[in-house]
Amino acid sequence: MLPILNEVALEVTLELFPEYHMIHSIIFARIKELPVEDQLRDLRMVHMNSLIKIRGVVTKRTGVFPEYSRIFYRCSCGDIKGPIFHSNAQEGKQFLGGCVVC
Repeated sequence: MLPILNEVALEVTLELFPEYHMIHSIIFARIKELPVEDQLRDLRMVHMNSLIKIRGVVTKRTGVFPEYSRIFYRCSCGDIKGPIFHSNAQEGKQFLGGCVVC
């Protein structure tokens, strides 16, 4: 979303100030003061692909451990394999094997 906002901000700026490109060739849009602030520990799947506001300092981080329930794989030929019920994507691919169509 931010790259699109950057492009639009540059277009609007160039309409108002046509020679602005001689100063800077790109504008970086930033969003601030969103009305709702979430706690870091309250982030869930519903927050995916959404703009959220969080306040805090990262002091330690760990990897993201996905919890799969069903895995589907789409082969390059378009064939869909699955569902595979596994918690690890790499082991799920090994369990799947090769594509008989390809």
